[in-house]
Parts: sequence; C-alpha cells; structure tokens
Amino acid sequence: MTRRQLARGAAGAVAGAGVVAGLAACENTTTPVGAEAAGATGAAAELVVQKPTGPGGLPLPRTDNSVTWAITDENKPIKDGLKPEPGPLRIYNYADYLDPATIKRFQKPFSTKVEIATYNSADEAVAKLSSGAVDFDLIVGLTGSNIVDLIAHKLLLPLTRGYLPNLEKNVWAPLVDPFYDRDSHYTIPYVVWMDGIGWRNDKVKEDIPGMDVPWDIFWHAQAYRGKVGILDDRRDALSMPMQRDAMQKGTRPELNTEDEDVVNKAQADLSELSGICNPKVTITDYQTLPEGKTVLHQSWSGDLLSAAFYYLPKGVNADVLSFWGPEENGVVQNDFFCVGKTTERPVLAHEFINFMLDEKNAYDNFVNFTGYTPPQNGIDAETLIKQSLIPKTLHEAVVRPDQFAANQELLQLSVTGQRFWDDAWSKFKAG
Repeated sequence: MTRRQLARGAAGAVAGAGVVAGLAACENTTTPVGAEAAGATGAAAELVVQKPTGPGGLPLPRTDNSVTWAITDENKPIKDGLKPEPGPLRIYNYADYLDPATIKRFQKPFSTKVEIATYNSADEAVAKLSSGAVDFDLIVGLTGSNIVDLIAHKLLLPLTRGYLPNLEKNVWAPLVDPFYDRDSHYTIPYVVWMDGIGWRNDKVKEDIPGMDVPWDIFWHAQAYRGKVGILDDRRDALSMPMQRDAMQKGTRPELNTEDEDVVNKAQADLSELSGICNPKVTITDYQTLPEGKTVLHQSWSGDLLSAAFYYLPKGVNADVLSFWGPEENGVVQNDFFCVGKTTERPVLAHEFINFMLDEKNAYDNFVNFTGYTPPQNGIDAETLIKQSLIPKTLHEAVVRPDQFAANQELLQLSVTGQRFWDDAWSKFKAG
C-alpha cells in the first residue's frame, strides 16, 4: 500500500464514540458560527450548522464553508522566541515519506536526533493518538479529510507562526490559508498531488489529452485488457466516473456528495469496466507502468513522478511515461504537518517544520526521495524539465497553485454519507 492509499483509506471512520462537543469554535466564511454565539471556546454542540456535520457536531470544512478552528484557553500556542528543546524529536509518519539525508541535515545544527515511527493508515494514526497509545511531537502525512477528527479528539497544539517564517516566504498563498484550517492555526502543508491518468505512450495509441473527455479512455480500453489499473481507493476511484459524467454534461461534479443515487451511479459506471478491460484495482502504478505490466492507469500525479525518478528499468527513458489531469473539476489534495498537543518539544517541532519549508530542503526531499511535489513557489514543472529531471510528457504531473481553486479536495463526510461510499465500493470490489 502506498501513502496515498493509506492517507485516504477510510476518512471519518474513527470519528465515532467518545468525541466530546465543545472542542473548538469555528466560523463559516459568510456567517460566523461559534465566535458570536459562545465565544472563542463555544460548544460545538450548540452551533447551528446547515450542512452535514462531523464528530462532536463540528462542521465538515468545504470551500463554501471554510473553518477557523479556535485557539482555546485550555490549549494555547507556545510563546514566541523560545529556544529549541533537546531531542530526540519524535515524528509519526508513513514509511519512506521523509528523506533520511534531509533529516540528517536537520539534526546537526540542532544537536538532536530524529526518531520516526510509522502508521499504516489515517484511521490507525487517529485512533492510536486519541487513545493515548502513542505520543509524538510531530505528525506528518494526514490531510484535510482528517482535520475534523484531529480537532474533535483534541490532538493538536496550535501553531506559533513566529517560528515558521518560511511558510509565507516559500509556500503557495492558497495553502497558507486553507479553507479547512483558516490562517493555518493547526496545520502546515507538506506535499501536493492530483488524480489523473498515467499511461505508456509507447503502448497506448489514443491521444488521451486530445479527447473531449479523457476519462472515456477507460471505457474504450478493450485493446489494453488486463493491463489497465484503477486506484484501490474508494473516494478516488468512485469520483472518477463522477468527473467523467460531469465533463460529458459540461457541469461541475460534487465530489464530496452525500447523494446516494449519485454514488450508486458512479459504482455502476465503474463496474462496466470489468467487462471492457478487466482493470486491476491497485496502487502500484509507480512500479507497473515503468515496467510495462500496466499501460493505462488511473494515477496519483506523485506516483508518476516517483516512477520517473526511481522505478524505470535500465535503458527505459522517462519520456515513455505520460500523465494527464483535469484543469478543473478534478481532484487535488495536500498532506500536512501538525504538532501533537502533548509534545514536550514544541519549539523543536516548529523548527523542523520550518526547516522542511526551506526551498532547498523541500526540493531535496522531493527529488531525492518522496516524488511528491512540495507546494513551493520556486518549484514548478518548467524548472524540472529544464533541469532534465522530468520529460515534457510529465509536465502535468507537477501540480500548480491555481489548480487548488479550479479543482476539489476529497474531504471527510458525515457518517451517513461515508456509508453510501463504503457500500458502493464494496459492490464494485465484489464484482
């Protein structure tokens, strides 16, 4: 399983029992919710929210319902100007998601050690953190689909921006103030990616980007039967036929829909592929595409870059790989850093985040290890092509900041909405 699969495997499933209301006030982009009704520490259970809600009655962030999570009296940020604590700095992360050489470079000036423990899914991370079974200074790799659980379970320390000058200096403006955590009170962006199509252009003869609806290629892939892949992730996979349907109609899909009929139609459309091209449901496209075991794959952009950086067999050039992603109405996402509420090394944790937001460190972590693009102002596709790091055929695999406004993030759903997606995915997987 890759990091993308793990990060989004079952968002919201941990939100169940034991969540206490009153964890953080929040506000809608148009109508304040909580701040006026009950002050900065107002009870979430008393808030009237006109949209589906998450654990503890907290709102589910959306682009039209952005949320400012409160800084409460019981959980205040650390003061500015403090010296870093002695280590070790303990990080909770996915396996192979931070470059060891870059981490080693951080350890020397701070005379500290970095210890990394790994989790296998977002559900596991939230469950273990909320139960107190594990305790870490820094948590890496969760997404906007997990923010409500993290806030509801009181797992995060508010950030002190004075320790993070590289945030506004280097990071894309839209992610400095994301709708799911306005003003970055609790989270800092790490890497970005988008959903799209990866293929071997020496094997696939169709002009996929030139198609009126590029997603249609999967429904016309009889010639590639047995060498087609669909992402083994219910939200990403089921959102693909939703995008296709909307492109055919010239409309904008609601990819966080809780409409059971829409979700069931997506399942029925996706199930048609079994008879057409018998797709593999997998997340190993970063290996199978460069090896030619698959020739057409629904893909995360970062996995195509990883494929080009690390997985091509000897003698195979990276320009055999291509990637297309929609300019609008598709899926874009980002992972983030956050500091654990119970940390004993909050300054050191802030310093590590700021270190990783340095352009050189972010770049090295990207091209030398992760393959997932950091949202840095100084890193773009044109520069990578000029440096011969990627071919022109992978230009679209490098996400741009404007794509966050034109596309959508897959976000946490209500318990009822999540059940619709779970049931549809089970039907698809069962054949």
